[in-house]
Amino acid sequence: MIDQTMSASALSGPPVSRWWGCFPELRRDTLGFLLRCHAYGDVVKLPMGLVLELLLRQRDAAMYVLNHPADVRHVLVTNQDNYRKAPVAPAESRIFGQGVLHTEGEIHHRQRRLFLPFFHGNHVTAYADLIVGKADDLAAQWQDGTTIEIGQAMAHLTLSVIWRLLFGREVGSEATTLRETIAVGQRLIKLQYDSLFASLTPLWVPTQLHRQFTRGFRTIEAMIRRLIDERRTATRHGDDDMLSLLFSARDAEGRRLSDEEIRDELMTFLLAGHETTANALTWTWFLLSQHQSVWEQLTQEVNEVVGNRLPTAADVPLLRYTKMVWEESLRLYPPAWCLHTRLALAQDRLPSGAVLPSGAWVFVSPWSLHRNARWFPDPTRFDPERFSEEAKDARPAFSYIPFGAGGRRCLGESFAELEGLLILATLASRIQLCSVEGQTIQLEAGMTLRQNVPIRMTVQRLGSSEPHPAAT
Repeated sequence: MIDQTMSASALSGPPVSRWWGCFPELRRDTLGFLLRCHAYGDVVKLPMGLVLELLLRQRDAAMYVLNHPADVRHVLVTNQDNYRKAPVAPAESRIFGQGVLHTEGEIHHRQRRLFLPFFHGNHVTAYADLIVGKADDLAAQWQDGTTIEIGQAMAHLTLSVIWRLLFGREVGSEATTLRETIAVGQRLIKLQYDSLFASLTPLWVPTQLHRQFTRGFRTIEAMIRRLIDERRTATRHGDDDMLSLLFSARDAEGRRLSDEEIRDELMTFLLAGHETTANALTWTWFLLSQHQSVWEQLTQEVNEVVGNRLPTAADVPLLRYTKMVWEESLRLYPPAWCLHTRLALAQDRLPSGAVLPSGAWVFVSPWSLHRNARWFPDPTRFDPERFSEEAKDARPAFSYIPFGAGGRRCLGESFAELEGLLILATLASRIQLCSVEGQTIQLEAGMTLRQNVPIRMTVQRLGSSEPHPAAT
């Protein structure tokens, strides 16, 4: 940490373009660039360039990357009222509307108070049978020796769970449209964050990507609105899905949610509630396929806790090593690799001593924090023991934030953990997944942290006589 006050003008960072600032480097190698910023201290200043200064009418416009947990805690928790979300990509704004992911101030606080009970306590554990049943059905479909695309499989699994949870029915032909539209949306949002021109181009301009996005998104929106209308006119409402809970929800003043508000929340829960968990599970299976000793320890625990039956919510607290594997996977590959950029409303002195000016763009990246050797020695090594109770107690708070922190911490964290652990335990008791040889897997930093190509894996049903040779 810095021992004395340091003004923004004294903060350093890697060399960047005078006209375009840090953006060419961020586009070229987003994740690597953030890791290289570790060398420049606890707070790294990244000028945004003359072009953005002119557009923003803000002299010395810069992003400030926070590399120390104490500073992260200050911005996200201690002094969070001094910071608001920066503008998001137009496509992202169109998707999530005024859902809890994007709102600010009192509206956001009201939404969190209203929805927090949906994702905690008995509401969460009640979903356990649904999750396990879907995972068990998937395991039954996989034949011994079959090669699968694990990312696609996990995405379909988590989508089938969230669709049933939200609407009380099975997902059908909608699944293909949903997956295709999410992929297009990911590409468009990344383009809009990477390119000033793309971010300023209205969505009604008929580029090929805009047309694909608009067509798919309108289809999904029409599905959701139809389901809302059907529920409004139904003589009897279900009582075990999120749509019913949203219909019955009342704020502190007794006000009901409008159909538009329900639409925004359903869209948020649908897209944020399955894509991130699917990515986390995909990376976890990939890591397990590379580390046999970890796999053996995980399956030993699952066998001891669950035996020959299906896991239940009551088993989750006993799956301690499985949780350590899950947390270490989230450390290495956090689906939310960056948090929404914050804008400082007033000058602020951080615990590190750095003074951020009013209007500063503050950037917090779980990816960068989780791979900082100060908090995680040999940071690229997969080691679930980092998440033993002793190891966690030895690290500073806020060095590990896969779900964010403070007033904007992910509402679905408890559900995501329950879903992840139950799916791991259910599948690991029946099959082992072996990575196909010869694949070159690279990371893509879009709206979530994804793989650049599908990850192919071979299914080996446990109890088969011989392991299958790795496919080529």
